Amino acid sequence: MNDRRDEISQLLSETRDLLGGVELPADDAFSLEDILAEFSQSGAEPAPKPEFKVEEPPTEQVQPAVEEPTEEELPVCEDVPQEAPETAPAPEPAPEEQKVSLEDLMARTVESVLEENEEAALPPKRSLKAQWIAATAGVKNRAAAVSEAVSARFDKHSHPAAAKAIPQEPAMEQAFREETRRRKRLTRQLTMSAVPVAALLLASVAHTWFGQYLPQLWHAQPLLRCGVMGGGLLLTLLLTPAVWKEAVAAAKKKQTACELAALLTSLAVLGDCILGAVAQNAPRLPLAGCAALMVWLCVAGQRYASVSRREGFRLADLGGRPPYVAEVTEAGVSKRKGRLDGFYTASHQLSPADRIRNLLLPLLLSAATVLTGVVCIGGERMEEFLYVWSALLCACVPLGLPLCGTLPLRHLNRRLGRSGCSVAGYAGAAAISTSRQVVVSDADLFPPGTVSLNGLKLYGAEIGTVISYAATVCKAAGSHLLPLFDQLLSSEGGTYRKLEDLEFYEEGGFGGTIRGETVMMGSAYFMKCRRVDLPRDLKTKSGLFMAVDGQLAAIFAIKYAPSRNVEWALRALRRSRIEPVLAVRSGNITPGVLKNKFGFDAKPIYPDVYTRVELSEEMKQPAERADAIIYREGLMPFAETLIGSRRCVRMVKSAAVLCWLGSLCGLLLGYYLSSVSAYNALNAGYLLIFALLWLLPTVLLSDLTRRY
Repeated sequence: MNDRRDEISQLLSETRDLLGGVELPADDAFSLEDILAEFSQSGAEPAPKPEFKVEEPPTEQVQPAVEEPTEEELPVCEDVPQEAPETAPAPEPAPEEQKVSLEDLMARTVESVLEENEEAALPPKRSLKAQWIAATAGVKNRAAAVSEAVSARFDKHSHPAAAKAIPQEPAMEQAFREETRRRKRLTRQLTMSAVPVAALLLASVAHTWFGQYLPQLWHAQPLLRCGVMGGGLLLTLLLTPAVWKEAVAAAKKKQTACELAALLTSLAVLGDCILGAVAQNAPRLPLAGCAALMVWLCVAGQRYASVSRREGFRLADLGGRPPYVAEVTEAGVSKRKGRLDGFYTASHQLSPADRIRNLLLPLLLSAATVLTGVVCIGGERMEEFLYVWSALLCACVPLGLPLCGTLPLRHLNRRLGRSGCSVAGYAGAAAISTSRQVVVSDADLFPPGTVSLNGLKLYGAEIGTVISYAATVCKAAGSHLLPLFDQLLSSEGGTYRKLEDLEFYEEGGFGGTIRGETVMMGSAYFMKCRRVDLPRDLKTKSGLFMAVDGQLAAIFAIKYAPSRNVEWALRALRRSRIEPVLAVRSGNITPGVLKNKFGFDAKPIYPDVYTRVELSEEMKQPAERADAIIYREGLMPFAETLIGSRRCVRMVKSAAVLCWLGSLCGLLLGYYLSSVSAYNALNAGYLLIFALLWLLPTVLLSDLTRRY
């Protein structure tokens, strides 16, 4: 009470200071008529008013909940003491005249001023923490934008087919027909050009090692030698227009294809042939055989790529919408519902060998030209410029370059086609090769035909009710045993019931509520964990047990027969160091059961029940894009696709590395031999053998793609 009195006294003292020098009436009160008359005088000079300077208090000090003092609580006097007495009766206003006290007038004036200036009030001062958050918000947003851009660019290089939206793709029937026509055209060019190429190779070999058996005219007439070799090379170029077309297309895209390098080498050899024929001075045989073989292999590489795509398009067109596709998830490679979106686009993506050659091939061609100038200009042998240049080009452009990205894929799709599978080119194979885990389901491990029912034993329950309950629970849980119970349900004439509160248990079982009864199904271990009494003379421990309201109702003797295809797939995955992730719903399928059934430890990953159910549900969802299509059931086709894709990617990279290593060795060796004028080691036969030896690893590695 004293505190309140102190506040009121303080307010009155401030009011007195504001009204200093103002004469007040004796009764210290104003009537409403006096106030209105005072402010309504328009002609009279207004009375001097005290200047009020209202200062707005800080926001945190405004207390709108404080009640204003009334006349009944405050004494009215001229001099207000510093401490108001505890009891001071306030005079009551006359009933016939309404009075307004000075305190009420001042309070209303201050309130009106505060209301007018409320909109113009300054915002409260923010704390240092709030200012720091506001200042760093823009930096964080920019950093997030940069991070997203970098991630998108990384994803673009890691998976080119997923870098942008899938464009509109032609129908598989149309794509198959286009690739069929392309394959026929390339096969025709390959067959027709094989005759001059074989002739040039025989001439190179015969001139190098069997020169004594050739006629004397061959050695005596440079025009004959240059004419035959140059004519054969020119005929090869005329019979392979696909090389010209691909080279022009790569040049328009500002890329350096192997076809462009082959044409450049052929032009250098043709120039050497023309120079030797005109000057009648050709002591060495032109390198037309090596250049013609390079052109021929470029056509062969295009044909292998076309055949590989044709195999995939044929399978997609033959079966329509595929039942499954392979897709990489966080848990591993998983089989999802099939679709063909992106399969055509990914089939035309470039391999790493094609992308790297756009960077390294221009450097090698430039280095060969520069080193040729160093040898010929420095040694003052400009008449040998075309021969030295063609020799360095033949040595540094590897013959396996057109094949290292296409031949392994051809072998892979040829094998997968027998199993009803296909990958979408190198991009599809690389996409599903990024994970070392594979998600497998109950049907993958024990496909239809390997699971059978050997018997049924009831414990105080009717067979119709037991089978109806079991079929209902298995259908709701998505169990792979549903076909068995469907047959039992049809034979007994039962029907499905309504199940509520479906739940999966970590111990290896599932259950729910049917007509108010709690029904659970699972393994023997699950029943023991749920404190369900089992018979002491129990012999079937791998069967399926069913309990109703905590009492054992039936035992289903389930027999799991191991499949040879599944055993092969698990062993192949183990050899390839790929871990199976069990996305199974049955409590009977565990790592221990797999070890007992298949005779070896596949070392699978067995996650918790919620993860297994979630992975099983994801396998039923459609995939985003088709990196590989699978038309057959079971684990074997799936494992073949995954393992073959991994081997294909590894072989393509290994072959590309060996090709570039051979090209570097050929460039350095050719420069050394030409600089010391050791042209006997740079003749047509030895260069051909050198190029074929570096082609051999590409062929062998490509063949290893299908051997697993």
